[in-house]
Amino acid sequence: MKKHARRFLAPAAGVLLALLAAGFAPAPAGALDLADGRIRITLYEGIGRFSMSCMTKGPNGIAVPLLAAQDPRTTTLSVVVGNKIYRMGESAGFSEKVEKVPGGGRFIWKSSFLQVTETFTFFASPGAQATDAVRIDVGFKNLSEKDASIGVRYLFDTYLGESSFVHFRTDTLQQLTRELTLAPSDKALYWVSPLNGDADDMGLQVMLTGSGITPPDRVVFANWKRLSDAPWGYDTSASRNFSVLPYSVNDSAVSQYYDPRPVAKGAETTITLAIGKFNRQGLVALPPSAVQGSAGSGDTQSAATQAAGTQQPGTGAPAADPPSARADLSTVNNILSKIDGALASGAPVSDDDLAQMESTLRDLGGGAAWYAPPAGK
Repeated sequence: MKKHARRFLAPAAGVLLALLAAGFAPAPAGALDLADGRIRITLYEGIGRFSMSCMTKGPNGIAVPLLAAQDPRTTTLSVVVGNKIYRMGESAGFSEKVEKVPGGGRFIWKSSFLQVTETFTFFASPGAQATDAVRIDVGFKNLSEKDASIGVRYLFDTYLGESSFVHFRTDTLQQLTRELTLAPSDKALYWVSPLNGDADDMGLQVMLTGSGITPPDRVVFANWKRLSDAPWGYDTSASRNFSVLPYSVNDSAVSQYYDPRPVAKGAETTITLAIGKFNRQGLVALPPSAVQGSAGSGDTQSAATQAAGTQQPGTGAPAADPPSARADLSTVNNILSKIDGALASGAPVSDDDLAQMESTLRDLGGGAAWYAPPAGK
């Protein structure tokens, strides 16, 4: 391990110093906060990601994140055009804009050949007394001078089911504890990442079919890192659970695939999803014009809030370290601990472990600028 230590210590220290120099606060970036009924979403400009939470019932309700909240960057929208893959919010060549729209908000990404929009619209599921779900319309406009083939992968970083090891269930399967691929022929109506034992049936529900829904061509349940590292497709195996030892333990996620389809030059097409708090009757994705939500009412907060965090009253200081910074700091500390342990024991380290550490540090290093303090500070 000694001959490899310097190779990892320098980049690890660089990321650690970037975090410390910023006081664990990411550089300012715009965010659009929207809330209606029980649902709150935040669209993060600059990284092209969103977060979503649902209030528990009662006068003292608390916000429960429906997706993994440590770092919003772990839930991603990827688009394939021809044989090239673009991850929205990351891929060069796309401008990005966040804006408020009636009933919600949206991202707009634009390049010389393609415009992608991701529109979030609040709605209430059947029988619900308040907004408890969001319709997501992913639209594409072919700006090129020739026809194109365009497909989508939506990777959801889930977590609610991890505490009970149930991970997921569908209307046809009681629990999923290992990798699985669902196809339309399996006739599942939805999947749920459930909060086990919750009296209010708290859980993230994503519809796979139904009125207004675009059925995915396949749905893949697997470890988050395996799915995130896969450039596009992923083949599941019933022999694998939701862990990649020793770095990604009990970390499940879902990828929904919408296979490439032809889009003529100048033409547009849309893929529609419905996600929200679990409802046994399912979620009906009403068209945006029919949604009666009130994003923009007194319940809704929308502004270019700073990703550096909410300030404590009267202090001008962030109320808490951003979750993404804490997660990255923990990752760096874990790697340094592993290096220290290997040096102390003299035990050999496998090539796979070395490659894994190098890949993790490379990913962290690529995002280190996100923690840089603003110019002039």
